Amino acid sequence: MKPLTFDAISDGDRLPEVVRTVDQETFWKFAAASFDYNPVHCDPEWVKTARPFTLTTTVGHGMMTGAFMSSVVTQWMLPTVLKIRKASVKFTFPVLPGWTITSRGLVAEKHVLAPGKNFVVITVKAENQDGMVVGLAEYEVEFPD
Repeated sequence: MKPLTFDAISDGDRLPEVVRTVDQETFWKFAAASFDYNPVHCDPEWVKTARPFTLTTTVGHGMMTGAFMSSVVTQWMLPTVLKIRKASVKFTFPVLPGWTITSRGLVAEKHVLAPGKNFVVITVKAENQDGMVVGLAEYEVEFPD
């Protein structure tokens, strides 16, 4: 894979999408990785009676959705060593088991400041298999030279 250069990037460039299908096991694994064992994510029986978010099924961790969106940027960056200097993430709908989440990124802005300070703004949108938006994110990615 060829390293990215600031000069080779243009506004409107699309990043390779990241697709993940989730199930209850995905939620349990993310709970173990994040130490977030909230029953809304981990206890299908509890959720049936408690009905958080008025749903009767567990939901994925918001940060799981954030990780999916961030992976769009980090996979695009490799093998170049770039710096994510800012990340802003918004979760718009809980992710349900059985859904397939597709995260897509776009170079929204290119900022020329000085060598080592140039950066791009990347917007990322995560959608389920029906096109429902479940997360939005914006990243500032700085180039070393």
